[in-house]
Amino acid sequence: MRPLLSLLALLLLASCVSLQISEVSDLVISDQQVWQGEVRINGVVRVTRKGSLTLLPGTRLVFSKFDRDGDGIGDAELFVEGEFVARGTADRPILLTSGAANPQPGDWKFLYLDYARKAEIEYLISEYAYSGIQVHFCRAQIRSSEFRYNVDGVRFSTANISLKESYLHHNRHGIRYEERGGRGVVQRNRISDNQIGIFAVTRGAGRTLFELNDIIDNEPYQVKMGQQQAAALDFPRNWWGNVSGLSAETVFDQRRDWSLGRVTATDPLDRPINATRPTEGD
Repeated sequence: MRPLLSLLALLLLASCVSLQISEVSDLVISDQQVWQGEVRINGVVRVTRKGSLTLLPGTRLVFSKFDRDGDGIGDAELFVEGEFVARGTADRPILLTSGAANPQPGDWKFLYLDYARKAEIEYLISEYAYSGIQVHFCRAQIRSSEFRYNVDGVRFSTANISLKESYLHHNRHGIRYEERGGRGVVQRNRISDNQIGIFAVTRGAGRTLFELNDIIDNEPYQVKMGQQQAAALDFPRNWWGNVSGLSAETVFDQRRDWSLGRVTATDPLDRPINATRPTEGD
């Protein structure tokens, strides 16, 4: 029995490659890899449907700034179709950042989850990207994370997403989403100091629940409807920075464009949740 157990243990170890590497260019991951330390990414890293990438606490992914297609957006990215697990800790968060000397939003493209088999994220900081994270056609669990200084903090479409206890600030859009039949739960987050707190682009039907969040100090709009968002949307039980609830002056909806749906914010909270705080490791 012991030789059999030893053989199984060796097979498990062989199937999971743990790497402490310093630099990668264009890379395709089709096996199981575990990264730690600091890794500079000078291209596109793709985790295939069969592949798996795990980031250990304290890992730093530094994306080089380069623009292959000349569109003004950095082209370094992490694209996941397989499994992605990034679980940092409060004192050792995982960081995804720009390698530029003077970092700016859009220096690198995104962490992109597309039909991913598994996506679990906790205590991750994503900054200076076009999108801190994009989630499409898959399930994703994001908790206790921070998205800052991006064009889009969190962006999703046709996804089943759980976004909880996170901090989204100083992005152009805190959350940008196209529901398109997907479902989501967005709870106990702080969404503040973005140009637009929540941008409902199109195809929203209220299947994503935004509740128990602090949505404050987003200027000019706390909530904005996209050009094809014709259905009304409600954002219940949130703190909007004052006891009177969501101010019409901070919403772009039917009151400014007749073709759009109406934004409501039923049962506004009379005090902040204060459930989130910036992660450490700045």
